[in-house]
Amino acid sequence: MPDSSAAEPRPIDGSRVLVAGGTSSVGLAAARQFAEAGADRIVLVGRDAGRGEKAKAEVAAKGAEVHFLSGDAGDAVDSTRLAADAADFLDGRLDTFVSAVSASGHLGPIDNQDAAVLEQMLVGLVLPVMQMNRAIIPYMQQGGGTIVNISSDAAKVPTPGEAVIGGAMAAITMFSRTLALEVKRYGIRVHAVTPSLVADTPLAQRLLSEEFGAKIFGRIRAKALLGLPDAEDVAETILWLASPSAAKVTGQVISVNGGISAG
Repeated sequence: MPDSSAAEPRPIDGSRVLVAGGTSSVGLAAARQFAEAGADRIVLVGRDAGRGEKAKAEVAAKGAEVHFLSGDAGDAVDSTRLAADAADFLDGRLDTFVSAVSASGHLGPIDNQDAAVLEQMLVGLVLPVMQMNRAIIPYMQQGGGTIVNISSDAAKVPTPGEAVIGGAMAAITMFSRTLALEVKRYGIRVHAVTPSLVADTPLAQRLLSEEFGAKIFGRIRAKALLGLPDAEDVAETILWLASPSAAKVTGQVISVNGGISAG
């Protein structure tokens, strides 16, 4: 069994970071904050090359050396390639992996969901997280590090119209907690961060523009008496979890929701 005591937590300054879903919203905000905190090299993974190059320039402006990789995180072969290519750019050392991949989720009662769309949603939401986690662990085993998977409060708080999304988020959340127990022997810490509604993101704008979403999330937003969090707020939590200040913390599920719910 590897000696995890040898895997001393590294400071953010000089660290190596991989962000899947790093070209927009929470992923991009996290990449920017890691760069501002002194991360040495950062790899961004996304599907859209144009958006990826724009995000790369934005993060590089904060002082880090940045590389963009285009691919499908949910594909078994592609996720393995992405992890290997990222490790190559990072010289084989990965200190922090953030999974902020997202897929389209449709709101509405499940009896109104098309069977094919239901399957597409479940696979699209869950598999990219699991595949990328699987693929990057070998590159963290020698030096330890932190994995942060973005899930959602839908994993913990039942919300009408989110039966499929909530089930998918619950899968990511339990996956993260269980993985934390599996990889702690390598000095790897794993967490799930679960925002509810993240202000000023394309997803929030889409949900609030739909009749069903506006009705449900309008009420939810009113409960955020501490203020509806934005992508930067969620990113700050990710940064703390990856820092030496959280070196003894693992397997946690942390809500960032402005007081919408507790638990």
